[in-house]
Amino acid sequence: MILNWANGPYTDREKLIGTIYDSGVIRRSDLMFLLEWKRSKTDSHLLKLRQQDMLLTSRDHHSETVYMLSESGVRAGHQLVGFDGKAVAMENQISHQLGVNDILLRYIRAHGREGVRWYSTREASDELWNLRKKQGNNDADIRKTYIRPDAAIRIPGKGIFWVEYDNATESSRQIRKKHGLYVTNLLATKDPRVNRVVWVTPTIERARWLQQRWDEFEENEVEMLFFVAGEETSFLAEERIKDQQTV
Repeated sequence: MILNWANGPYTDREKLIGTIYDSGVIRRSDLMFLLEWKRSKTDSHLLKLRQQDMLLTSRDHHSETVYMLSESGVRAGHQLVGFDGKAVAMENQISHQLGVNDILLRYIRAHGREGVRWYSTREASDELWNLRKKQGNNDADIRKTYIRPDAAIRIPGKGIFWVEYDNATESSRQIRKKHGLYVTNLLATKDPRVNRVVWVTPTIERARWLQQRWDEFEENEVEMLFFVAGEETSFLAEERIKDQQTV
């Protein structure tokens, strides 16, 4: 829903809370871009949220300020989207969440946002759950093999891609488990059009390592695609870059 806030029927305060809520963690420059606001307007509304104890700040690895909602801010976000869940701030997941968001931001900066839909991890999980439910999977069976994608992106004319951002913190065992869960979930949808997972990672060495872990599965019905951060943009737009098919 993150791309719906800017032009939706919401107050400026709701647009700000909703965008930060759906992003989890966000830089000011990205917030301005998504909402199409000038800096003065953005700073004014951020200050109001901070004064209401609804906003937290931190720094990314470039020492740029990043913003996230406090627990009270998350509760306000829950109310906006109609979600009944525990209010948890994103303080311990800053680097990972910024990496996830950057995948969307790179794409829409290069190719525009018209017709694009971005699913947060909560929305992507719900979408995958619903795809399995349509095939008659019961809730108990789905829970046994449940997976929460980092995100998903639906691109006009190209369909949906599940998204995983890997910042090289997970072990071989954890990665193999994720691969296995994706295979189980995606094959259970019985829809080959959704059997695609885009993995994005900071380095070529990690991308190759992830590819090797996937090759061990010898699975050809699910497509796993591995990219160094930034290279996935051209692929998603179907502008094939040189050597894209082999990491």
